[in-house]
Order: sequence, then structure tokens, then C-alpha cells
Amino acid sequence: MLTKSDVNQIRGVVREEVENVVTNRLKPVKKDLRHLKKTVDIIAKNYDEGDVKLNRRVKRIEHHLSL
Repeated sequence: MLTKSDVNQIRGVVREEVENVVTNRLKPVKKDLRHLKKTVDIIAKNYDEGDVKLNRRVKRIEHHLSL
């Protein structure tokens, strides 16, 4: 018969092993997530710059045409 202390020790060992496995499997996911975040940041920056440039061009054209 297992005592409460034995069960708690088993639970602790199992928890440590599960955390190790999960941590090892999450490392590549976290790396991919960081890469995706950087990519999204670059795309957003380029989109914003393009939008600003287009806005300037439109304003110049409107000013030139007196609209």
C-alpha cells in the first residue's frame, strides 16, 4: 500500500518529467514563433512605409490639381 507521501513523491517525479518533455517540445515552437513575429513586424513596417509614401503622392497630386 502506498502512503500519501509516496504518492506525492511519485506525482513530483512525474510532473518534472512531463515538464522536461513539454519544455523540449516547445523550444522549436517558440523559435518559430519568434521568427513569425519578426516577419510580421517587417511586413507591417513595409506596409506602413508604402502607405505613407502613397499618401504623400496623393496629396501632391491633389494639390497640383487643386482638389
